[in-house]
Amino acid sequence: PGGDDDNDDVEWELQNNGLYIGSYSRVLLLNAFVPLFAAVTFTVLALLPDLAWPIADFPSPYPASFPFPLPEILISSAFFSLAHLLRVPLFSLASLLLPSESACLASTFLHVFITNGLRLAALAIIQVRHTMDYPIPTCQDPAFRTVWWLSLNFAEVLAAIVQGYEQLTLYRDVMVPEGRETEFLERLKSGSLDDPLLENPYSPEREDELEDGETRSVESRIDRGLEKLLAIKMREELEEVYGIPVIKIPVFISCLQRFNSIILSIGLSLLLSAAYLRSPLSLPLSDQNQLFVHQSQSQSLSDQLLMRSYNSSHVPFIITTPLVLLIHAILAALHTPALLPRVGVHTAAYVGVLVGIMSFFAGLAVWGALS
Repeated sequence: PGGDDDNDDVEWELQNNGLYIGSYSRVLLLNAFVPLFAAVTFTVLALLPDLAWPIADFPSPYPASFPFPLPEILISSAFFSLAHLLRVPLFSLASLLLPSESACLASTFLHVFITNGLRLAALAIIQVRHTMDYPIPTCQDPAFRTVWWLSLNFAEVLAAIVQGYEQLTLYRDVMVPEGRETEFLERLKSGSLDDPLLENPYSPEREDELEDGETRSVESRIDRGLEKLLAIKMREELEEVYGIPVIKIPVFISCLQRFNSIILSIGLSLLLSAAYLRSPLSLPLSDQNQLFVHQSQSQSLSDQLLMRSYNSSHVPFIITTPLVLLIHAILAALHTPALLPRVGVHTAAYVGVLVGIMSFFAGLAVWGALS
């Protein structure tokens, strides 16, 4: 027990000085499971509709040079990129009007609203309602596969994986090999671990004495010093967001986060699309005019039932849209700097997975995929 306490004290003192015990190459190797897990999850979910809900005929409305599902992948990736690029401008705008924490939450809610608005815009651009074979959403309709591929946001997962590796690179130069903790701590206390810059290297007296090679050496040392300071600042900002150093986040949690982003996107997209496609808002204008004429002239029982189904279908959209926005906003707020350090990365990941799975099965249910 005494030895463990000593090791904990050494690790704590090293962390206070910005050093972390472990192997950087081992951290990278372990985190290779994250993109591997994401690729397997993406592949399984991409194949799931054909395996679980096969349909006899699936005519593609696209030309042979641009087949399904390329349009869905490109549109969803483009809309994600647009929403992702709007994060900083939204936060800057909110910061002008609100305090820091309130601005963070406000910009997060605005981003959630825009993201789900773009989900609906994708349905209109692809003209999902125009090509539906059934009057209401069902998993036997080709529109189900269109919505499914729109929700499989490949760009979001890829961006998160790249961002994760960029964060890990900030710790490349501050890793202490296991077994050499005491040595590094002693060097840290003696000051030999530091790489101090020359005092006033650009004074006239020094410049006269330095040769060209030495001047370049001083400049390179200054550049390295600035890079180290920038890396320190970025690590501190990340640790304020997460509440813990990024390299201390278990790989299992990172895998859960990628799984959650995929499964939540599918669930919320299925819920939102089912409500939208039941609404007259999704109908083409030509169909709306024909429905209005039939409603005023037709006495057919089937037409009257069809009119009644369309007239009453505003309710699912009115109920589902605020619910989707609320679920998405709560999960997004959990990952803001105002709440994530208090809640914890582990808790936020577990809550996200639970809500994501519930949303996924609820989305399948409204499309009739569970019956």
